[in-house]
Amino acid sequence: MLAENRKEEGMSVNDNRALDRLFKTVGALAPYACKAGIKDGIARCRNLVPCSVASHDGEDALMAPRPDVVLVKVNLNKRWGQRLAQAGIPVLERSQGRAQELAQEREHRAEQLGRSAFAIRKKGRGGNPETPEDRDTGCPVFGKQGLTEGVQGSSIPKVTWQLRDSGFRLVAAHRLQRGWKPPIRLVMVFERTPGTDIRFPWQLFRELTDTCFMQIDIWANDRDDRGNVVHTINCGKRDDTAKVAYALRFAKGDWEVVESR
Repeated sequence: MLAENRKEEGMSVNDNRALDRLFKTVGALAPYACKAGIKDGIARCRNLVPCSVASHDGEDALMAPRPDVVLVKVNLNKRWGQRLAQAGIPVLERSQGRAQELAQEREHRAEQLGRSAFAIRKKGRGGNPETPEDRDTGCPVFGKQGLTEGVQGSSIPKVTWQLRDSGFRLVAAHRLQRGWKPPIRLVMVFERTPGTDIRFPWQLFRELTDTCFMQIDIWANDRDDRGNVVHTINCGKRDDTAKVAYALRFAKGDWEVVESR
């Protein structure tokens, strides 16, 4: 927004500067992936900004695909798992066999994209064959380590509002349980679709996220065989006493963090 437009809205110069500080872009706040698309725009570039690919800079750069589905995942301790169960959120169990299938699919897909499936996470999580979910095809928006300096949990419900403003609706929710890999996770599925949200305990969700998350990873995945682009928010390492550094924003599918006030 231009300064003169802000003045027309009754905002002072000091207000303008405060907004500029608040919406300071992620390039200065955290590692951030290039927004350009690769392979004719079916996936987001994994390079961190400033990107070394000259064609990825400028107005003519091909942009990464926008998400059609956004998964919001929050790690749960036993107490929160019980509270969500009592609220009617069903459990979905994933077997180790199914996890192995997904891992092989991701490895094959990464090869098609000319990427290493193990570039982000170590193969076997340090050589442990009992943990098959170590392959990735997508782009970690905030780098390999993700956001580790404290993300304002209350910004996660705000992200769900931003999703709905962008045409997404909550179409499913479950507690993902993997007996071979704790913890249980709340998984919320947002799709770009008309209609209304499913019934969901939103107040309980706000309580769940009223904290500081010391680990948030956002994955911008490639366009799959069905034509869908899935983005995932992983929220973990809850710390109710930690100092918050960032708040998260959807930013039309580019994802950004801003300084928390």
